[in-house]
Amino acid sequence: MKRLSYAGPPALAALACAALLGGCQRGEPAAGAADIQLAETLLPAEPALARQYERSCRLCHASAASKAPLTGFAAAWEARLRQGMPALLEHVRQGYRTMPAKGYCNDCADADFEKLIQFMARDGKRGAA
Repeated sequence: MKRLSYAGPPALAALACAALLGGCQRGEPAAGAADIQLAETLLPAEPALARQYERSCRLCHASAASKAPLTGFAAAWEARLRQGMPALLEHVRQGYRTMPAKGYCNDCADADFEKLIQFMARDGKRGAA
């Protein structure tokens, strides 16, 4: 068996490993092109909630590049929902990993956050919320 060697700078090797592993998010299901396209188009039916979503959530939750769970891609939300709404609300209030505190929605109340989470976590292929 031939051994592979690397003669470049260690930092470059570390960056390459990080890039390769970047898509491996704790075994979460990968979104396909149709899931991404759907996430880009979904909006809450309630006008006030839709405005909050567009202003505060859409930038990350409609983009696969952000690594946030996609809106309407229920498979990415399953493990999060199992934590329970109180834990999810705490993550939103305090910020969690790369999500800023309150998800940029400083005027949102817990009831708004709960509605937004429920909207984003539903299966977008099953119709409008």
